[in-house]
Amino acid sequence: MRAVATAGTERRSGMGREPRALTGRGSMSEYFGRLGQQPIGNLLLAAGALIVFGLVIWIAPRIRRGIRGWPVPVPVPVAKPFLTNRKHAMLSALERVLPMYRIHAQVSMSALLAPGGRWGAWQRGTDGDPFHWRIVDFVIVDPTSSSIVALIEMDERFSGPEENRQREAMTTQAGYQTIRISASDRATMATAQAAVGHLRDAALKAAPAVTRLPMPVRTWPLEGRFNGTR
Repeated sequence: MRAVATAGTERRSGMGREPRALTGRGSMSEYFGRLGQQPIGNLLLAAGALIVFGLVIWIAPRIRRGIRGWPVPVPVPVAKPFLTNRKHAMLSALERVLPMYRIHAQVSMSALLAPGGRWGAWQRGTDGDPFHWRIVDFVIVDPTSSSIVALIEMDERFSGPEENRQREAMTTQAGYQTIRISASDRATMATAQAAVGHLRDAALKAAPAVTRLPMPVRTWPLEGRFNGTR
């Protein structure tokens, strides 16, 4: 009787476990059953999160396309002084020391140099143009032939010596004479004479009679002629 009872118990216990073995522990019905036991607040919160997530996925690409189509605001350019006070004073001094030459200020290197081959990264600059953003302070020109006599660079206190050497290397390779005025030098006649006095002496030896360029004729604006301010 004990053996029979044991066998019956094993059958009953086996029959009780058989449906669980067929359906599996992670069946969908069990998951939905557990989900149905959750509080209604949690269900609403989960549904809301899913809706918001779907809206974000749907709206994000459209927002990006709309932003790309918006016009980019362009800053309004403003005028700035053509020369600093120091460079203005030096230009005046140079014109007095070298009356036989024309002196042009703030000349782009692209007007003086042309690339003769492939350039390195430091020569090309950030925009690929090797000379576009580089400016020479003063260019001394012979008015009779428009040939360049020399270039004058005025160092600034914040300018880097390595960049100055690179600039001078380019102009020297192109055959230009570069005269450099130190940042510690004041813009005076003495400084100008010390910097370009040898150019004046050479010009006087070649043509002792120094001819000054004619002074430009002053023209009055139309409003000055008729409003009595002349």
